Amino acid sequence: MLNEAVANMSSSARPTHVLYLVYWGALEPLGQSLVVPAILQLAGLGTKLTLVTFEKPADLLNTAAMEEQSRVFVNAGVLWTPLRYHKAPKWPATAFDSLAALFTALRLRMTGRIDIVHARTFVAGLPGYAIARVLGARFVYHNEGFYPDEQVDAGVWKNLSLAHRLAKRVEAFIYDHADAIVTLSDRAQAAVACQGRGRPIPPPVIVVPSAVDLAAFQPVGRLAGGAPSLVYLGSVGGRYRLDEAGRFMAALRALDARATLTVVSRADARLVEAMLDASGLPRDAWALRPLPHDAVPAELRKHHAGLLFWPQGLAEHGCSPTKVGEYWASGLPVVTTPNIGDTDAVIRRQRVGVVVDPRSEGSFEAGARELLQLISDPDLPLRCRGAAERTYSLGISCERQRSLYEKLVP
Repeated sequence: MLNEAVANMSSSARPTHVLYLVYWGALEPLGQSLVVPAILQLAGLGTKLTLVTFEKPADLLNTAAMEEQSRVFVNAGVLWTPLRYHKAPKWPATAFDSLAALFTALRLRMTGRIDIVHARTFVAGLPGYAIARVLGARFVYHNEGFYPDEQVDAGVWKNLSLAHRLAKRVEAFIYDHADAIVTLSDRAQAAVACQGRGRPIPPPVIVVPSAVDLAAFQPVGRLAGGAPSLVYLGSVGGRYRLDEAGRFMAALRALDARATLTVVSRADARLVEAMLDASGLPRDAWALRPLPHDAVPAELRKHHAGLLFWPQGLAEHGCSPTKVGEYWASGLPVVTTPNIGDTDAVIRRQRVGVVVDPRSEGSFEAGARELLQLISDPDLPLRCRGAAERTYSLGISCERQRSLYEKLVP
Protein backbone atom coordinates (compact mmCIF):
# COMPACT_ATOMS: atom_id res chain seq x y z
CA MET A 1 0.00 0.00 0.00
CA LEU A 2 2.82 2.36 0.91
CA ASN A 3 4.62 1.67 -2.36
CA GLU A 4 1.40 2.27 -4.29
CA ALA A 5 0.87 5.60 -2.53
CA VAL A 6 4.43 6.69 -3.28
CA ALA A 7 3.99 5.70 -6.94
CA ASN A 8 0.78 7.72 -7.15
CA MET A 9 2.48 10.73 -5.61
CA SER A 10 5.36 10.45 -8.08
CA SER A 11 2.94 10.16 -11.01
CA SER A 12 0.92 13.22 -9.93
CA ALA A 13 4.09 15.26 -9.45
CA ARG A 14 5.26 14.57 -12.99
CA PRO A 15 4.43 17.50 -15.30
CA THR A 16 2.19 16.81 -18.27
CA HIS A 17 4.36 16.17 -21.33
CA VAL A 18 2.95 17.73 -24.50
CA LEU A 19 4.25 17.06 -27.99
CA TYR A 20 3.34 20.29 -29.77
CA LEU A 21 3.25 19.72 -33.53
CA VAL A 22 2.78 22.69 -35.85
CA TYR A 23 3.09 22.87 -39.63
CA TRP A 24 4.85 26.22 -39.55
CA GLY A 25 8.42 27.22 -38.88
CA ALA A 26 9.44 28.79 -35.60
CA LEU A 27 11.51 31.33 -37.55
CA GLU A 28 8.84 32.42 -40.04
CA PRO A 29 6.54 35.34 -39.14
CA LEU A 30 3.60 33.17 -38.03
CA GLY A 31 5.91 31.10 -35.87
CA GLN A 32 7.46 34.16 -34.28
CA SER A 33 4.12 35.84 -33.58
CA LEU A 34 1.97 32.82 -32.68
CA VAL A 35 3.97 29.73 -31.80
CA VAL A 36 7.11 30.87 -30.01
CA PRO A 37 5.42 33.19 -27.46
CA ALA A 38 2.76 30.56 -26.67
CA ILE A 39 5.34 27.80 -26.20
CA LEU A 40 7.47 29.93 -23.88
CA GLN A 41 4.39 30.97 -21.88
CA LEU A 42 3.15 27.38 -21.54
CA ALA A 43 6.61 26.26 -20.44
CA GLY A 44 6.58 29.00 -17.83
CA LEU A 45 3.27 27.63 -16.51
CA GLY A 46 4.91 24.27 -15.83
CA THR A 47 4.03 22.27 -18.93
CA LYS A 48 6.77 20.01 -20.26
CA LEU A 49 6.96 20.72 -23.98
CA THR A 50 8.49 19.08 -26.99
CA LEU A 51 8.03 21.32 -30.04
CA VAL A 52 8.19 19.97 -33.60
CA THR A 53 8.15 22.59 -36.37
CA PHE A 54 8.73 22.63 -40.14
CA GLU A 55 11.29 25.26 -41.09
CA LYS A 56 11.63 26.83 -44.51
CA PRO A 57 14.98 26.00 -46.21
CA ALA A 58 16.08 29.66 -46.15
CA ASP A 59 15.50 29.83 -42.39
CA LEU A 60 17.44 26.63 -41.81
CA LEU A 61 20.38 28.25 -43.60
CA ASN A 62 20.23 31.21 -41.21
CA THR A 63 22.52 29.56 -38.69
CA ALA A 64 22.69 32.51 -36.31
CA ALA A 65 18.90 32.80 -36.05
CA MET A 66 18.47 29.05 -35.61
CA GLU A 67 21.07 28.96 -32.86
CA GLU A 68 19.53 31.95 -31.08
CA GLN A 69 16.04 30.42 -31.21
CA SER A 70 17.41 27.13 -29.95
CA ARG A 71 19.11 28.93 -27.05
CA VAL A 72 15.83 30.61 -26.10
CA PHE A 73 14.00 27.28 -26.08
CA VAL A 74 16.74 25.51 -24.11
CA ASN A 75 16.66 28.23 -21.46
CA ALA A 76 12.90 27.76 -21.17
CA GLY A 77 13.23 23.99 -20.85
CA VAL A 78 11.63 23.32 -24.26
CA LEU A 79 12.93 20.50 -26.46
CA TRP A 80 12.79 21.84 -30.03
CA THR A 81 13.03 19.57 -33.06
CA PRO A 82 13.01 21.61 -36.29
CA LEU A 83 12.27 19.56 -39.41
CA ARG A 84 12.73 20.70 -42.98
CA TYR A 85 9.60 21.91 -44.78
CA HIS A 86 9.05 20.54 -48.29
CA LYS A 87 6.89 22.60 -50.62
CA ALA A 88 6.61 20.71 -53.90
CA PRO A 89 5.10 18.65 -55.32
CA LYS A 90 2.40 19.68 -52.86
CA TRP A 91 0.62 16.48 -51.83
CA PRO A 92 3.66 14.16 -51.91
CA ALA A 93 5.70 16.79 -50.06
CA THR A 94 3.05 17.11 -47.35
CA ALA A 95 2.83 13.32 -47.04
CA PHE A 96 6.60 13.12 -46.70
CA ASP A 97 6.59 15.79 -44.00
CA SER A 98 3.82 13.91 -42.14
CA LEU A 99 5.87 10.71 -42.16
CA ALA A 100 8.90 12.65 -40.95
CA ALA A 101 6.82 13.95 -38.04
CA LEU A 102 5.66 10.43 -37.16
CA PHE A 103 9.17 8.97 -37.16
CA THR A 104 10.44 11.95 -35.16
CA ALA A 105 7.71 11.41 -32.56
CA LEU A 106 8.63 7.73 -32.25
CA ARG A 107 12.22 8.71 -31.65
CA LEU A 108 11.22 11.35 -29.12
CA ARG A 109 9.10 8.77 -27.29
CA MET A 110 12.34 7.11 -26.22
CA THR A 111 13.11 10.16 -24.05
CA GLY A 112 10.00 9.66 -21.92
CA ARG A 113 6.24 9.26 -21.97
CA ILE A 114 4.24 11.78 -24.02
CA ASP A 115 0.80 12.47 -22.54
CA ILE A 116 -0.75 14.78 -25.15
CA VAL A 117 -0.17 15.45 -28.83
CA HIS A 118 -1.26 19.03 -29.59
CA ALA A 119 -1.55 19.36 -33.37
CA ARG A 120 -1.82 22.93 -34.56
CA THR A 121 -2.94 23.66 -38.15
CA PHE A 122 -5.03 21.48 -40.44
CA VAL A 123 -2.03 19.83 -42.10
CA ALA A 124 -0.69 18.79 -38.68
CA GLY A 125 -4.06 17.32 -37.69
CA LEU A 126 -3.92 13.94 -39.42
CA PRO A 127 -0.29 13.12 -38.52
CA GLY A 128 -1.01 14.44 -35.03
CA TYR A 129 -3.86 11.97 -34.67
CA ALA A 130 -1.69 9.10 -35.94
CA ILE A 131 1.14 10.02 -33.58
CA ALA A 132 -1.23 10.23 -30.61
CA ARG A 133 -2.67 6.80 -31.30
CA VAL A 134 0.73 5.19 -31.80
CA LEU A 135 2.04 6.73 -28.57
CA GLY A 136 -1.12 6.09 -26.57
CA ALA A 137 -1.50 9.83 -25.92
CA ARG A 138 -4.51 12.16 -25.88
CA PHE A 139 -5.07 14.14 -29.07
CA VAL A 140 -5.78 17.89 -29.13
CA TYR A 141 -6.63 19.43 -32.49
CA HIS A 142 -5.89 23.16 -32.67
CA ASN A 143 -8.15 24.41 -35.45
CA GLU A 144 -6.34 27.34 -37.09
CA GLY A 145 -9.43 28.23 -39.07
CA PHE A 146 -11.42 26.09 -41.51
CA TYR A 147 -8.61 25.24 -43.92
CA PRO A 148 -10.58 23.49 -46.71
CA ASP A 149 -12.99 26.41 -46.98
CA GLU A 150 -10.11 28.89 -46.75
CA GLN A 151 -8.62 27.31 -49.88
CA VAL A 152 -11.90 27.96 -51.69
CA ASP A 153 -12.03 31.56 -50.46
CA ALA A 154 -8.45 32.07 -51.63
CA GLY A 155 -9.25 30.76 -55.11
CA VAL A 156 -6.96 27.74 -54.77
CA TRP A 157 -9.81 25.22 -55.00
CA LYS A 158 -13.33 25.41 -56.38
CA ASN A 159 -16.20 24.93 -53.98
CA LEU A 160 -17.18 21.22 -53.78
CA SER A 161 -14.33 20.22 -56.07
CA LEU A 162 -12.71 16.83 -55.42
CA ALA A 163 -9.85 18.39 -53.44
CA HIS A 164 -12.29 20.46 -51.36
CA ARG A 165 -14.56 17.49 -50.60
CA LEU A 166 -11.64 15.24 -49.66
CA ALA A 167 -10.21 17.90 -47.36
CA LYS A 168 -13.63 18.36 -45.72
CA ARG A 169 -13.74 14.62 -45.05
CA VAL A 170 -10.31 14.75 -43.46
CA GLU A 171 -11.43 17.71 -41.37
CA ALA A 172 -14.53 15.81 -40.21
CA PHE A 173 -12.40 12.77 -39.37
CA ILE A 174 -10.10 14.90 -37.21
CA TYR A 175 -13.07 16.41 -35.37
CA ASP A 176 -14.55 12.93 -34.84
CA HIS A 177 -11.35 11.54 -33.32
CA ALA A 178 -10.00 14.47 -31.30
CA ASP A 179 -10.04 14.22 -27.51
CA ALA A 180 -10.35 18.02 -27.40
CA ILE A 181 -10.60 20.83 -29.94
CA VAL A 182 -9.21 24.37 -29.80
CA THR A 183 -10.90 27.03 -31.95
CA LEU A 184 -9.96 30.65 -32.59
CA SER A 185 -13.30 32.40 -32.14
CA ASP A 186 -16.72 32.08 -30.53
CA ARG A 187 -18.18 31.74 -34.02
CA ALA A 188 -15.82 28.88 -34.82
CA GLN A 189 -16.62 27.18 -31.53
CA ALA A 190 -20.33 27.30 -32.33
CA ALA A 191 -19.73 25.92 -35.84
CA VAL A 192 -17.59 23.03 -34.57
CA ALA A 193 -19.96 22.21 -31.70
CA CYS A 194 -22.88 21.94 -34.16
CA GLN A 195 -21.17 19.30 -36.27
CA GLY A 196 -22.50 15.82 -35.61
CA ARG A 197 -20.05 13.42 -34.02
CA GLY A 198 -20.77 9.76 -33.40
CA ARG A 199 -19.81 9.77 -29.74
CA PRO A 200 -22.14 9.84 -26.75
CA ILE A 201 -19.98 12.45 -25.02
CA PRO A 202 -18.55 15.08 -27.41
CA PRO A 203 -15.03 16.37 -26.78
CA PRO A 204 -14.53 19.75 -25.09
CA VAL A 205 -14.25 22.66 -27.54
CA ILE A 206 -12.51 25.73 -26.17
CA VAL A 207 -11.79 29.17 -27.63
CA VAL A 208 -8.18 30.31 -27.71
CA PRO A 209 -7.73 33.40 -29.93
CA SER A 210 -4.42 33.95 -31.71
CA ALA A 211 -2.73 35.53 -28.74
CA VAL A 212 -0.27 38.42 -28.84
CA ASP A 213 2.77 39.10 -26.69
CA LEU A 214 1.35 42.28 -25.15
CA ALA A 215 4.69 43.15 -23.59
CA ALA A 216 6.27 43.45 -27.05
CA PHE A 217 3.49 45.58 -28.57
CA GLN A 218 2.92 48.80 -26.67
CA PRO A 219 0.92 51.93 -27.58
CA VAL A 220 2.78 55.20 -27.97
CA GLY A 221 -0.34 57.24 -27.28
CA ARG A 222 -2.31 59.31 -29.74
CA LEU A 223 -0.29 60.68 -32.65
CA ALA A 224 -0.92 64.42 -32.57
CA GLY A 225 -2.25 65.77 -35.86
CA GLY A 226 -0.34 65.22 -39.06
CA ALA A 227 -1.25 63.27 -42.17
CA PRO A 228 -3.27 60.08 -41.62
CA SER A 229 -0.82 57.19 -41.74
CA LEU A 230 -2.19 53.66 -42.14
CA VAL A 231 -0.39 50.33 -42.05
CA TYR A 232 -1.09 46.94 -43.62
CA LEU A 233 0.71 44.08 -41.86
CA GLY A 234 1.29 40.54 -43.10
CA SER A 235 0.57 38.32 -46.09
CA VAL A 236 -0.54 39.55 -49.50
CA GLY A 237 -2.56 37.65 -52.10
CA GLY A 238 -5.18 34.91 -51.90
CA ARG A 239 -7.53 35.78 -49.06
CA TYR A 240 -5.38 38.78 -48.11
CA ARG A 241 -6.93 41.51 -50.23
CA LEU A 242 -4.40 44.29 -50.45
CA ASP A 243 -6.25 45.61 -53.51
CA GLU A 244 -9.33 46.23 -51.34
CA ALA A 245 -7.13 47.91 -48.75
CA GLY A 246 -5.83 50.12 -51.56
CA ARG A 247 -9.38 51.03 -52.56
CA PHE A 248 -10.11 52.10 -49.01
CA MET A 249 -6.94 54.20 -48.99
CA ALA A 250 -8.05 55.88 -52.21
CA ALA A 251 -11.38 56.75 -50.54
CA LEU A 252 -9.50 58.12 -47.53
CA ARG A 253 -7.23 60.22 -49.74
CA ALA A 254 -10.31 61.73 -51.38
CA LEU A 255 -11.02 63.23 -47.94
CA ASP A 256 -7.41 63.93 -46.99
CA ALA A 257 -4.88 63.83 -49.83
CA ARG A 258 -2.01 63.54 -47.34
CA ALA A 259 -3.01 60.01 -46.24
CA THR A 260 -0.36 57.32 -46.81
CA LEU A 261 -0.09 53.55 -46.52
CA THR A 262 2.85 51.46 -45.34
CA VAL A 263 2.79 47.76 -46.26
CA VAL A 264 4.83 45.70 -43.79
CA SER A 265 5.26 42.35 -45.52
CA ARG A 266 7.78 39.90 -46.89
CA ALA A 267 5.54 39.34 -49.92
CA ASP A 268 6.89 39.67 -53.45
CA ALA A 269 7.23 43.38 -54.22
CA ARG A 270 5.81 42.82 -57.72
CA LEU A 271 2.62 41.30 -56.27
CA VAL A 272 2.23 44.21 -53.83
CA GLU A 273 2.73 46.69 -56.65
CA ALA A 274 0.27 44.93 -58.97
CA MET A 275 -2.49 44.75 -56.34
CA LEU A 276 -2.14 48.39 -55.30
CA ASP A 277 -1.97 49.52 -58.93
CA ALA A 278 -5.23 47.64 -59.52
CA SER A 279 -6.83 49.52 -56.62
CA GLY A 280 -6.07 52.89 -58.20
CA LEU A 281 -3.84 54.02 -55.34
CA PRO A 282 -0.97 56.14 -56.73
CA ARG A 283 2.53 54.80 -56.14
CA ASP A 284 3.64 57.87 -54.20
CA ALA A 285 0.92 57.14 -51.62
CA TRP A 286 2.40 53.90 -50.32
CA ALA A 287 5.65 52.20 -49.35
CA LEU A 288 6.68 48.57 -48.84
CA ARG A 289 8.78 47.63 -45.81
CA PRO A 290 9.79 43.93 -45.50
CA LEU A 291 10.68 44.13 -41.80
CA PRO A 292 11.72 41.28 -39.49
CA HIS A 293 9.20 40.41 -36.81
CA ASP A 294 11.13 42.05 -33.98
CA ALA A 295 10.98 45.41 -35.82
CA VAL A 296 7.19 45.33 -36.27
CA PRO A 297 6.17 46.74 -32.85
CA ALA A 298 8.18 49.93 -33.35
CA GLU A 299 6.80 50.32 -36.87
CA LEU A 300 3.17 50.00 -35.78
CA ARG A 301 3.58 52.82 -33.27
CA LYS A 302 4.25 55.21 -36.16
CA HIS A 303 0.74 54.87 -37.60
CA HIS A 304 -2.85 55.87 -36.89
CA ALA A 305 -4.72 52.70 -37.93
CA GLY A 306 -4.23 49.19 -39.31
CA LEU A 307 -5.93 47.47 -42.25
CA LEU A 308 -7.27 43.92 -42.71
CA PHE A 309 -9.38 43.03 -45.76
CA TRP A 310 -10.65 39.52 -46.52
CA PRO A 311 -13.24 38.32 -49.03
CA GLN A 312 -16.68 37.28 -47.81
CA GLY A 313 -16.73 33.54 -48.24
CA LEU A 314 -17.01 30.24 -46.40
CA ALA A 315 -14.35 30.49 -43.74
CA GLU A 316 -13.73 33.99 -42.39
CA HIS A 317 -15.77 33.39 -39.21
CA GLY A 318 -13.35 30.68 -38.07
CA CYS A 319 -10.25 32.83 -37.65
CA SER A 320 -8.58 35.17 -35.20
CA PRO A 321 -6.04 37.29 -37.10
CA THR A 322 -2.96 38.01 -35.04
CA LYS A 323 -2.44 41.32 -36.80
CA VAL A 324 -5.69 42.62 -35.26
CA GLY A 325 -4.36 41.91 -31.79
CA GLU A 326 -1.03 43.51 -32.69
CA TYR A 327 -2.79 46.61 -34.03
CA TRP A 328 -4.94 46.95 -30.91
CA ALA A 329 -2.06 46.25 -28.52
CA SER A 330 -0.17 49.09 -30.24
CA GLY A 331 -3.11 51.45 -29.73
CA LEU A 332 -4.29 51.33 -33.36
CA PRO A 333 -7.89 50.85 -34.48
CA VAL A 334 -8.48 48.37 -37.29
CA VAL A 335 -10.33 48.91 -40.56
CA THR A 336 -11.70 45.53 -41.62
CA THR A 337 -14.36 43.59 -43.48
CA PRO A 338 -17.33 41.88 -41.77
CA ASN A 339 -17.42 38.47 -40.06
CA ILE A 340 -13.67 37.97 -39.53
CA GLY A 341 -13.84 35.84 -36.42
CA ASP A 342 -15.23 37.90 -33.55
CA THR A 343 -13.47 41.09 -34.68
CA ASP A 344 -16.47 43.09 -35.89
CA ALA A 345 -18.39 42.29 -32.68
CA VAL A 346 -15.51 43.66 -30.58
CA ILE A 347 -15.21 46.73 -32.84
CA ARG A 348 -18.86 47.62 -32.47
CA ARG A 349 -18.94 46.94 -28.75
CA GLN A 350 -15.74 48.79 -27.82
CA ARG A 351 -15.40 51.36 -30.66
CA VAL A 352 -11.92 50.21 -31.69
CA GLY A 353 -12.21 50.24 -35.47
CA VAL A 354 -14.33 50.50 -38.58
CA VAL A 355 -16.12 47.73 -40.48
CA VAL A 356 -16.54 48.27 -44.22
CA ASP A 357 -18.18 46.02 -46.79
CA PRO A 358 -16.56 46.15 -50.26
CA ARG A 359 -19.81 44.81 -51.75
CA SER A 360 -21.81 47.78 -50.50
CA GLU A 361 -21.73 50.96 -52.56
CA GLY A 362 -20.48 53.91 -50.55
CA SER A 363 -19.13 51.75 -47.71
CA PHE A 364 -15.50 52.80 -48.26
CA GLU A 365 -16.36 56.49 -48.31
CA ALA A 366 -18.51 56.21 -45.17
CA GLY A 367 -15.82 54.11 -43.48
CA ALA A 368 -13.13 56.66 -44.34
CA ARG A 369 -15.16 59.44 -42.75
CA GLU A 370 -15.78 57.31 -39.68
CA LEU A 371 -12.08 56.53 -39.38
CA LEU A 372 -11.03 60.18 -39.54
CA GLN A 373 -13.48 60.95 -36.76
CA LEU A 374 -12.36 57.93 -34.73
CA ILE A 375 -8.62 58.70 -34.81
CA SER A 376 -9.32 62.21 -33.47
CA ASP A 377 -10.60 60.65 -30.22
CA PRO A 378 -7.87 61.04 -27.53
CA ASP A 379 -9.16 57.96 -25.65
CA LEU A 380 -8.87 55.67 -28.68
CA PRO A 381 -5.38 54.19 -27.98
CA LEU A 382 -6.43 53.25 -24.46
CA ARG A 383 -9.60 51.54 -25.72
CA CYS A 384 -7.63 49.65 -28.36
CA ARG A 385 -5.13 48.46 -25.79
CA GLY A 386 -7.98 47.33 -23.57
CA ALA A 387 -9.51 45.36 -26.43
CA ALA A 388 -6.19 43.57 -26.98
CA GLU A 389 -5.83 42.76 -23.29
CA ARG A 390 -9.34 41.33 -23.07
CA THR A 391 -9.35 39.47 -26.39
CA TYR A 392 -5.76 38.63 -27.36
CA SER A 393 -3.98 38.15 -24.03
CA LEU A 394 -1.24 35.54 -24.28
CA GLY A 395 -1.54 34.80 -20.57
CA ILE A 396 -5.28 34.10 -20.73
CA SER A 397 -4.94 31.98 -23.88
CA CYS A 398 -2.16 29.82 -22.47
CA GLU A 399 -3.95 29.38 -19.15
CA ARG A 400 -6.96 28.01 -21.06
CA GLN A 401 -4.71 25.53 -22.86
CA ARG A 402 -2.98 24.49 -19.64
CA SER A 403 -6.36 23.93 -17.97
CA LEU A 404 -7.41 21.79 -20.95
CA TYR A 405 -4.25 19.68 -20.58
CA GLU A 406 -5.02 19.13 -16.90
CA LYS A 407 -8.55 17.96 -17.70
CA LEU A 408 -7.25 15.49 -20.29
CA VAL A 409 -4.47 14.17 -18.06
CA PRO A 410 -5.68 14.64 -14.45
